[in-house]
Amino acid sequence: MIDFEKLNKAYNSKGFYSLQLEVGDLCRQGCVYCYMNALDKQINTLSDQLIKSILLDSFKLGITAIEWLGGEPLLRESVFEHMAMCADLGMRNNVWTGGLPFENDDILIKTAKYAKNGLISVHVSTVDPEIYEELHPGHSKSELEMILNKVRGLLDLGYPPSQILNSVTFTGLQSSEDMIKTIDYFENQFNIRTSLNVYHTYLRPGISNKKLEQYIPLSDEIEKVYLRYNVQWGVKDFPMNCVNKQYCSATLAILCDGSVTPCATIREKEAPNIHGEKSFYDIVNENINHLIFEKFRDKKNLPKNCQICELTDICFGCRSRSYASGNGIYGNDPRCFRIAG
Repeated sequence: MIDFEKLNKAYNSKGFYSLQLEVGDLCRQGCVYCYMNALDKQINTLSDQLIKSILLDSFKLGITAIEWLGGEPLLRESVFEHMAMCADLGMRNNVWTGGLPFENDDILIKTAKYAKNGLISVHVSTVDPEIYEELHPGHSKSELEMILNKVRGLLDLGYPPSQILNSVTFTGLQSSEDMIKTIDYFENQFNIRTSLNVYHTYLRPGISNKKLEQYIPLSDEIEKVYLRYNVQWGVKDFPMNCVNKQYCSATLAILCDGSVTPCATIREKEAPNIHGEKSFYDIVNENINHLIFEKFRDKKNLPKNCQICELTDICFGCRSRSYASGNGIYGNDPRCFRIAG
């Protein structure tokens, strides 16, 4: 659920619409393809005091929505206290969850309460029980059944389906038919649309790039999924991102180690960090051009393949996939099926 009027205003003024805020790296979902460095034992986290400071600075920056991320944000006991503060400041709460914490009905109810003007996004990349177990080694397919039941529980609480997303990652471990089946299921069973991310190799400590390559879907498989994806969103061609370039440009992230980056999936080693002497507000103002991809405001600076694409008004490819592939933030998106290269 995006307020496009505020989004476009933020983009045109070179400001920010949303902040992706990783509150910690703890997660028990066990997605084998995870590229967010989520862990079953927490290593990195932001203190409660720091989160409150970040929210105040976000308000000063004119940010409309806080995207609560992890790891699994709903595993943090104080998350609803922070969401209440966010709402009091007039910002929206958007929650991105794997869905497992919803087994606790109290967490389900509180999430619906504090995200009432925002978005709740679950993460179910397949509705096939056998494939679910392959994507989550050591986890039971009964988890999948529970998560789907709790999505129904959100709807039973009166939470609008238009404010719920199924956020999926399409990997090489499943077929395009299975991903399309998942999109169909959420649409037909719940009237819920899907947000699609195409997997890319990433900075996974202790795992070689060669091993990670098994998770990359083939170009023709991506194209098949996007044909269905376009129908769902009622567009001729959806950008090669989970959102449009305006959203990417008007969004920034604070990672659970304190790094400030243009996107939560761009984990730059040399990023400025809020654990230093400077505030989040000051870091943003000093690094504004980098954080909004200022270079790409001029289409002449787009990758050559992008320059000849008819979608340049809404798309500049996924900057995270470019970065992860070694092409740098401003290079070609290696997963774009429209223009090879």
